[in-house]
Order: sequence, then C-alpha cells, then structure tokens
Amino acid sequence: MITKDTTPAEALKIAMEKEKMSHQFYVQAARVVENPATKAMFEALAEEELKHIRRLEDLYNSEYLQED
Repeated sequence: MITKDTTPAEALKIAMEKEKMSHQFYVQAARVVENPATKAMFEALAEEELKHIRRLEDLYNSEYLQED
C-alpha cells in the first residue's frame, strides 16, 4: 500500500506488482472464457499490462539502478 512515506522507488515496485497481478488476471480470464471476442479482449489487455510492466521496469532501472 502506498502511504505518505512511500518513496518513489517503493511506489514503482508496488506499481510493478499491481501490473503483474493484472496481467495474471487477464491471462487466466482468457484461458477460461469461451467467447472468441471476449478471449481476444482479455489477451489484448494482458499484452497491455506487459507494456506497462516494461515501462515501469525501465523507469525503475534508469532511476534507481544506475551505475556510478
């Protein structure tokens, strides 16, 4: 949970976890639905979550894992 004391690095880690959970949800949903349009929608949403994860990881890596 994000609080007033959460650092930017911690907030990014939390956001990455939330995106991963969303991705897993959409992947699982796509596995269980039978309607092709619904399946395609969940698959597309899962792909979007992967893009979000990559963006957050890139931001985290560029801001907090810089080599000195």
